[in-house]
Amino acid sequence: MTNLKTYDIMKRIFTVLFAGCFLALAPNLTKAQGLDFDSFLEGGVEDANLLLESYLQPAFEGFGYGMNSGWYNTAKPHKFLGFDISASLSMARVPDSRQFFTLPTGLTNVSLTNPNDTRKLPTIFGPNLGADDLPELRFTNNTGEELIRISAPTGLGIDEGDIPWNAVPVPMAQLGIGLFKGTEVKLRYIPEQDFDGDGNIKMFGIGVMHDIKQYLPGEKLLPFDLSVFGGYTSLTSQVFVDDDNKDQFAEFSASSWTVQGVVSKKILFLTVFGGLGYTNYDVDFSLKGSYTTETETLVDPINFNFANNGLRTNVGVRLKLLFLTVTGEYALQEYNTITAGVGISIR
Repeated sequence: MTNLKTYDIMKRIFTVLFAGCFLALAPNLTKAQGLDFDSFLEGGVEDANLLLESYLQPAFEGFGYGMNSGWYNTAKPHKFLGFDISASLSMARVPDSRQFFTLPTGLTNVSLTNPNDTRKLPTIFGPNLGADDLPELRFTNNTGEELIRISAPTGLGIDEGDIPWNAVPVPMAQLGIGLFKGTEVKLRYIPEQDFDGDGNIKMFGIGVMHDIKQYLPGEKLLPFDLSVFGGYTSLTSQVFVDDDNKDQFAEFSASSWTVQGVVSKKILFLTVFGGLGYTNYDVDFSLKGSYTTETETLVDPINFNFANNGLRTNVGVRLKLLFLTVTGEYALQEYNTITAGVGISIR
């Protein structure tokens, strides 16, 4: 039976996806002791998907929301061939409602050992609890024979460690180039990268900002800048589950897009900006390969999707000293997101 620890899988995913930017979380990942992915599979494919989808939900939802952050720090596009290079880190805060979950409906082979136990189960971004504080789960086969009993999975307790907020971090880097007629193109790009045999990652994103203030009567008298912005980001990754078996791997793909109106006001070296618009994300996760439980061999057992959309409002400030820019932003959405960035901007 393949020994698959869910926290080990997630640690590999985080290492690849965030390429070292998530190292502050690494000590917390090892706290999820006793969480055997094998145990989830004992209940069958359908139950394993339902359980893991509920447990991992905030990680992938938070990543989807975070991908739409850090696109801009002013409503004024660059002049022709002006450019900026920036890097940002967004922290999509996990709502309290996503720190716990109840056993999903539709489970056939997994149940609470004590049906009267009313305690909720922590998600991966819930608190790190000991076995005595967790409900016990009972796994059976299709004939009702009991296979195993385990404590429910515990959370990572992120805010109990080095990270002050219970949040999903999403790093990003991009290039902005000014074109003609008040138009600026922004690019996000990572060619396929391999990470020490743990997996690979590649990303592409494109955004366009266009000045609409120029079409307003008396636009030179208006004391602010006004633009529309649209951006799209796509990321794919493969993470190998076992160093010795490259046929077992997790596939992760995420895409997001946003359309917003952006306004900003520059006062000396300080720019205040804000945006209002619509955002969307779509995240897929699957586990590929053959995995043997006590009773059967399962092929490509896990596959689920998270997708959502809605309004997004953000406000922020940019400090520019010569060519250096430092940015802070806060976005209001289901996973409120804090973003900090630094860059170089010319023209």
